[in-house]
Amino acid sequence: MQQEIAKQGYLVGIVDAPFNVSFFSSNKAEEIMKEHPTINNWFIGGHSLGGVVASSYAYNHQSKVKGLILLASYLMNKNDFSNTNYPILSLTGDKDGLSTPNKISETKHLLSKNTKIVKLKGANNAQFGLYGEQIGDNKATISPEEQQKQTVQQTVQWLNEQIK
Repeated sequence: MQQEIAKQGYLVGIVDAPFNVSFFSSNKAEEIMKEHPTINNWFIGGHSLGGVVASSYAYNHQSKVKGLILLASYLMNKNDFSNTNYPILSLTGDKDGLSTPNKISETKHLLSKNTKIVKLKGANNAQFGLYGEQIGDNKATISPEEQQKQTVQQTVQWLNEQIK
């Protein structure tokens, strides 16, 4: 997925999370931004708990980061964008058993007025990250390739709208 977004002209940085726990990598975005000082429009995103961490970073750096992309993720109460026009893209799957549609709906009131929510039919949590089956997740009814294709399409379309 990252390579496909990069092919559309976007720099995609993937952070290494110590112990595979995204909460330990919350300031990695700073490192990537410093490595590429000529880029003016930064967006941050993450999948599942990575999205929770990305949303916290975006909330605290709204002047640096132009928008937030959530993949099967949600906001924490402390990151309340509801009184802002901050650009947010939220991609969810209707078969997600972890960041369930109900969990995402419970935090919907924290999203900005400028949020685009897209529910991918047949998508689950694990296929956003392509790391295999995960305990508690539901079985997807679309292929991993199809879910990734739709994710890339929605993400690139949204990024293009933000840059124009």
